[in-house]
Amino acid sequence: MFSKARFSIAATVIAAAFTALPASAETIKFGMNAPQGDNPEWNALVAFKNHVEYKTEGAIDVKLFPSAQLGAERACAEQVQQGTVEVCLVDTGALAGFYNNIQVLSVPYLFKSSAHAWKVFDSPFFDQLAENMRAETGIRVMAWGENGFRDFTNNVRPIRTPEDLSGLKMRVMESPVFIRFVESFGAAATPMPGSEIIMAAKQGVIDGQENPAQVNYDYNLMDVQKYMSTDEHILGVHAYIISDKFFDKLSDEHKAVVLEAALLASRIENTQKLAGAKKYIDLIKDKGVEVHMTTMAEKEAFAEVSQEPVLEYLREQVGADLVADLLATAKEYEPSLYGK
Repeated sequence: MFSKARFSIAATVIAAAFTALPASAETIKFGMNAPQGDNPEWNALVAFKNHVEYKTEGAIDVKLFPSAQLGAERACAEQVQQGTVEVCLVDTGALAGFYNNIQVLSVPYLFKSSAHAWKVFDSPFFDQLAENMRAETGIRVMAWGENGFRDFTNNVRPIRTPEDLSGLKMRVMESPVFIRFVESFGAAATPMPGSEIIMAAKQGVIDGQENPAQVNYDYNLMDVQKYMSTDEHILGVHAYIISDKFFDKLSDEHKAVVLEAALLASRIENTQKLAGAKKYIDLIKDKGVEVHMTTMAEKEAFAEVSQEPVLEYLREQVGADLVADLLATAKEYEPSLYGK
């Protein structure tokens, strides 16, 4: 049996151990589609976790759930809205079912480059878009990130001009915006899930498709494609979203830490996406794919053909004023690209 002295020492040690833990630690479950590994999304989430836990001294515990463990992006966003999941990283396309106006970000050739997009992400337009979505849905956007520019690939010919797309059977996402976009070039839009691309290309159901370079390589799409053009037609935009119910119950100090961590994560994702672009193009070339590096002048030619048909649709969906505001904002930040 314990002596009184030994019992007293043991009790003191146990009490001290419990005192060292936060009295009421909050838990943030953070979900995303991308897998764990050395990729921009995972590295961004790890930075978020480390920053929050460090700055709050463990008062907030962040648990990461990659590979859609909490559900695919739409399901994860729905759980954030309900408050059963605290934070998710989702492409804005997954938010359209919750907030229709987010579709405005699908304007083709809106951003001249990644640097241009990052400037616009920090604009009052994006702040207001986030606030409107929070008010309507209870989903708060903490930061915006880059999910990669989408490029054309195909098996028939290099795509250097808008005319080169004419007659091609192109797989697109099951989205009216992407269908209108591809059809504006005289191509046949073939909507289908991404999981069907490889078989459809092998069977000749499609000639080509469009996706970011990282996706083209990581998902082996370049094994069934001969040509790629870096036309960067539409930029995928990531949203770092948090349940507004959860956010509101945090202290002001912890709110500031979480927002800072989200901004840090988005910056890491952005820079690593851009820094990795050359790596993926080189890997794609190593597969024997002929890659055309599209010039800014060539992008302008593509924009002249495709932008207006998509804008017409978006004006019907989200209103002419919102579309005009986004175009004006993008134009406003464009001169900084050229040192003007």
